[in-house]
Amino acid sequence: MNSGEDAGRVVTAGRSTERAFAAHEHTADREARRPTAGELAWLSALPCAVVVVAIIVVLGPPLGRLLFPHDALTFIPAVRERIPPLPEPTEQARFLLALTAPLLLTACIALGMRRATPLRADTIARLVRAGQIVAFAFVVTCCVVQRWYRFQIIETAEHTVYFTVGTLAVAAVLAVGLGVAAASTRVRGGFARWTRDTRTRRVVGSGIALVAVVVWLLPAINFDGTIGNAHEAIAEHIVFWIDETFSVLAGAPPLVGYAAQYGSLWPYPVAGAMAIFGASLGVYTIATAAISGLAMLGVFAALRRVVRSTLVAVMLFLPVLATGFFMMEGPLANRYAMDNLFGTFPMRYAGPLLVMWLVARHLDGGTPRRVGWLFLAGGLAVLNNADFGVPALGATFAALLWAAGRMTLRVLLRLLFECVIGLLGAFALVAVLTLVTADSLPHLSLLFRFSRLFAISGWGMLPMTPIVGMSTVIYLTYVAAIGLATVRAVNRDPDRLLTGLLAWSGVFGLGIGSYYMGRSHPEVLTNMFAAWALAVALLLVVCMRSLTARASHRPTLAEAACLFAFGVLVCSLAQTPTPWSQTARLRHTAFSVYAKPPGQRFIAARTHAGEHVALLAALGHRTAYNLGLVDVNPNAGGGALVTFEQVEETLDRLQRTGGHKVFLSSQQGWPELIDVLQHRGYFSMGEESGMLEYASQR
Repeated sequence: MNSGEDAGRVVTAGRSTERAFAAHEHTADREARRPTAGELAWLSALPCAVVVVAIIVVLGPPLGRLLFPHDALTFIPAVRERIPPLPEPTEQARFLLALTAPLLLTACIALGMRRATPLRADTIARLVRAGQIVAFAFVVTCCVVQRWYRFQIIETAEHTVYFTVGTLAVAAVLAVGLGVAAASTRVRGGFARWTRDTRTRRVVGSGIALVAVVVWLLPAINFDGTIGNAHEAIAEHIVFWIDETFSVLAGAPPLVGYAAQYGSLWPYPVAGAMAIFGASLGVYTIATAAISGLAMLGVFAALRRVVRSTLVAVMLFLPVLATGFFMMEGPLANRYAMDNLFGTFPMRYAGPLLVMWLVARHLDGGTPRRVGWLFLAGGLAVLNNADFGVPALGATFAALLWAAGRMTLRVLLRLLFECVIGLLGAFALVAVLTLVTADSLPHLSLLFRFSRLFAISGWGMLPMTPIVGMSTVIYLTYVAAIGLATVRAVNRDPDRLLTGLLAWSGVFGLGIGSYYMGRSHPEVLTNMFAAWALAVALLLVVCMRSLTARASHRPTLAEAACLFAFGVLVCSLAQTPTPWSQTARLRHTAFSVYAKPPGQRFIAARTHAGEHVALLAALGHRTAYNLGLVDVNPNAGGGALVTFEQVEETLDRLQRTGGHKVFLSSQQGWPELIDVLQHRGYFSMGEESGMLEYASQR
């Protein structure tokens, strides 16, 4: 009996304890307190969204008229008919206003920590849950809209599916798998032991990353004898990309005698490689692909610093690599993708990603220790391509500010000072480069030539449709990255590296979004995937750490969305090129269409080495290099010659240099262009093989 009574007393005491704990928890739920930084982010998200949407709707039109007035450029009628200019002042202004969302959210989090009204804990929990439900439902709506939308351009409608139903199903399974693994103590322990860094694992993991980069860049390789068999989109665009490099070899380099559309600085080292190993298409594609590879290895190195494990970094990096090099059109063996779209990789992306790698090293305690070097690198990215360089510079500033721990005026002024010093240093380096190669200081107006044509004059612009879709999901990912970085900064999280890179990825992604906002073609959205994939990978790191650290391993809706997004990235690995298919592709040779551009023999018969001429035809600077001429045309042949102002500028340059001959393709021999030549005193001197010659009296 005594033992039974003792057992009864134990049970009674246990039940009393449980009731006491329950009562304590109930009392705690009813007590008022200020929300934490993370809770403030969710409490502020919906009100911030409502305010920003209202600002976008109301202020978009007047701000557009103020910031983007009508441009005075006059488009050639034939160009206007083929690609009608569509200025978008209201849409551009609304995009700029949309960028205030993360700033407003940041302010709410930072100020709310001191001034937020205390609420009951259970009320806070319900409001946070409601905010996540609304956000999750909105993201699902965006995906559904994107899935069924047919993009209308001119007279055709295109149904673009970025991720198939099968991809989404596999991503969901992967998300569940990650969630289950995070909840299992046994799995977590085994994973930690298996991925703990050792010398062997570092070597193996780094080797896997290197091999993966090489394999993914195999589709980027082409030779003079294989480019004719390349995907038609690559064969069509490469004449513009390679012309930038040949402008360096021909003595009229970017920022001096050439307005580069894609990259103003990367053509210099590529031209150096071609000067050493031969000015062939093979050397060009290998050198250019190598730059893309270095940039992606920089991403891997940054992720390795974040997770402190080479093998874990590989697991994050491979999906980022695959999604960053996303394929737009097939087939797999002869694709049109980000890895061989040189105008995007490496011309636009490589500089910013290498800057990000330097930022990661700095925040992790490595070199460079002075932030001025980071801004110098950012300045070089700006001088290479302002569309992606300016966001990279802003992202670097944000990363350093968020990682500083305290966002004080003193910290802000110090960063501004270092930024100015870095930008001046970047300009000085580029000035030395152009003085050595072309005996001239850089002309910064050439850096923004195409920004004006596109953003202000509206050439090639398309309205953003659908208004909500995959682009909105990408936008929200960046806002989430900045919001999470703010929460970590306010909480003084000791991992400054992850905080800074979250801010960097968010700001950079939002900034380059202007590229898609301008020409809102479904194909162009894939240009954003590399930045989006990086942000998702960094968010996943925070998500998995949170899941494994707290007592309840059940993911929130926001964490579930992050797990699912990473699952989508993993599915991109299905696009991995096979080395044997690429070997077979490169063995299939064709006529060498670009080694000696059409009309070169005609031009050679009518010119002499060293002569200044205007070549208004595709691969004009390659022709000039082959024949020892100086092409004064600051554009990529005739394809980038779209306004009368560009024509007049080219003829003025020809006159100043003492030249008097203009060669143009019959395909660019528009009546309006011929009228300008005749008005300036140029006369037809003959035609052969589709090439026209016009000359003036000396």
